[in-house]
Amino acid sequence: MAASKSPSDDPEFLPLPPGVEIRHRVGADAELMDQLAPLLAAEGIDVAHLTDADPEELNEALTRAVERHNMELSTPVGDQRARAINTLRELVVALHAENIAEVQNLFGSIGPAPTRHRPSSGHLTGVAMENLDSIYRNTALHPALHVVEIPKVDPNTKAAAEEILGLAAKGTAFRSLDTLLTNHGGFEVARAGIYLLAATITAIATHQNATFDRVLDELVPVLEVSQLPTTNGDQTSSSQEYLDDFASWLKTQDDVAEVAPKISIIFNSMIDEAAREDIDPHDPADFDVWTMAVLANTQPQYVVTALEIIKHYLQFRLRTDLEPDRWHQAHAKITDMTVVHKAPPWDFEKIFATAQDVDHDTRYDAMRQLPIVSGTQQLRDWLATPRPTTDAGAPRTEDVHTIGAMIGLDVHDSLRLRKRFSSAHVDSALDVPELMIWWWTLEELGVIALVDATVELGPTAGEYVEAEKIPFEAAEGIIATYIKIFLIHGLEHAPLEVSSVGHTLGRLLNSLAGMPPATQASPDDFRGQLVQQRSDEYLRSLHAFGMLGENLREPEIPEPLRGAVFYGLMMAMDYMDEFLDQNFS
Repeated sequence: MAASKSPSDDPEFLPLPPGVEIRHRVGADAELMDQLAPLLAAEGIDVAHLTDADPEELNEALTRAVERHNMELSTPVGDQRARAINTLRELVVALHAENIAEVQNLFGSIGPAPTRHRPSSGHLTGVAMENLDSIYRNTALHPALHVVEIPKVDPNTKAAAEEILGLAAKGTAFRSLDTLLTNHGGFEVARAGIYLLAATITAIATHQNATFDRVLDELVPVLEVSQLPTTNGDQTSSSQEYLDDFASWLKTQDDVAEVAPKISIIFNSMIDEAAREDIDPHDPADFDVWTMAVLANTQPQYVVTALEIIKHYLQFRLRTDLEPDRWHQAHAKITDMTVVHKAPPWDFEKIFATAQDVDHDTRYDAMRQLPIVSGTQQLRDWLATPRPTTDAGAPRTEDVHTIGAMIGLDVHDSLRLRKRFSSAHVDSALDVPELMIWWWTLEELGVIALVDATVELGPTAGEYVEAEKIPFEAAEGIIATYIKIFLIHGLEHAPLEVSSVGHTLGRLLNSLAGMPPATQASPDDFRGQLVQQRSDEYLRSLHAFGMLGENLREPEIPEPLRGAVFYGLMMAMDYMDEFLDQNFS
């Protein structure tokens, strides 16, 4: 199906006045014009006859209409406001508790359109700015607000937080949303605002010698949401509400937005048919019997379409449900049923052959210069006698500086200062991921062995560190194993890590294959932004260790290292396949 034509592509379409922008979803131009129509009608402008309007009057009317439209996108009312406030509170509490997994879960459930359980990205951002303005306008709180510290976050989020803080201090953060969104994008503004709100509540609680929860309840109290219908005594959304939310969600998905109305019509009929058989598609416990009914009742030529629609619905539930884990098994099953078994987009044999074409000595020299390879010689000397470790088998805090220096990490006392990395407090070796990944790499290869809270040279140490120069195959093995462990080490600890690792693998394989870079996530797609930013963190770390160029948008692996990195990516993909089979099939 051809892409719908944007009104701005029409030669008779009048552009917006300079400096005026409409905040909207990609591909939703016609819907936006419908939304602007009543606002323009109130100004005496008929959108069906724009060419009849005076250009100057039209520009002024458009300016006012767009301002009102943008304000509505960030100003929820009624239950939508309650959900926005309550979700804001959940995020602030999770940040304060340093519960990163919960923060990811919450952000990942928020999209461009509100649902029965969560606000839209615009509503969440709007209430965050409103609350910051309200707090910073409160003169009684000013003594505490002078000591608010912007949290240690990545540079983009910090820049947004600094601008928001300056505006909130004048009570104008909400009124300046358009400028903030233009400067930083929706995701960064929302995230920076929430980090700043958590830091502000913390500063006030410290100044008042009060608990965080008490101050939060006073300044951002919980709002009641209207009672939902009850089923067996439990509050639950009705089937129609899920259908409405699903229809709205489909319109925000670029790959199906154009056919969203057709999908909704077909899905509604599937739900009606399920209800006649006493099946509840909105309950994951009924998934197996529902799919069996769909397969039995659908004409063969339409089965694939029906299963794809079910998959879209399960993706919607995974993204928006208050308990997304309930839907993982069903989603894994429908993915298995609908997967198209085709060759991957990368020519692995060609990637391998191209990497092997690089001169052997050039590859060898480049690998030996990497800190994770050259550092093994220093480790050998340090382990001339066995060293004590923690009970968990990690380096002791007093040894972190020595071991970190072997691979170019500068760790002093309780502060880690590394090239191209922001500083972070270190209480143990586990706070320095790159150090631990190197440690785990050497353990997996048998270069070191951990026995009874002691580390010593392992059974394969002779193959890696006894010679004056580490052998070619050993250097390549260290790099490949480091890459694998680097990518997989967090899979079980964060809900979006699987997506982030998969995205990173794709970006690196695209680079090796000479393919175009991955498409950037939409600013309003909070889940996509989280995945992309986590992937960027992976790439920055690889760059800091000399395995990647500086341009993260189009990552480039140095030619002499491509063979070793490719091996590591293949090992990571094999592990990912097993992990997904064990956890999601």
